[in-house]
Amino acid sequence: MSTIKYRDADSLSRKYEEALKTVETGKNIKVGGALVTFPDKERNICELSATYMLKLGRFSKDQRVIVTLSFKRDNDGVYVANVEDSMFQLVQDEKGGLKEVWNGRLKEAMDKLGDIAKLHLNAVSKLSNNSS
Repeated sequence: MSTIKYRDADSLSRKYEEALKTVETGKNIKVGGALVTFPDKERNICELSATYMLKLGRFSKDQRVIVTLSFKRDNDGVYVANVEDSMFQLVQDEKGGLKEVWNGRLKEAMDKLGDIAKLHLNAVSKLSNNSS
């Protein structure tokens, strides 16, 4: 599955969150929420962002992983995204703010953040199975 098509972009975040509820997470991972934004007025681009919380150890700092998948609207009004273009950002709390520790695409995230990348893939595959 490299491409996902979705007609109703407004329901993407709700459907993504529903898909995550059916997927088993690791003991160090908590699922946050999902959000859909439209960076342009014409709504030709849609971005699905999801947040995961990661606790690596008892004394480690909490980290967050933000996954963003960009969709572009085609001529038929269907939003299309390439799943391999999913962008992962690993951030952690530092002095009252967030500092980016790492970022990369899906392929690199499979090595660095395997469980979270797999959760994202499972949720996206459920989205594509239920796409409208």
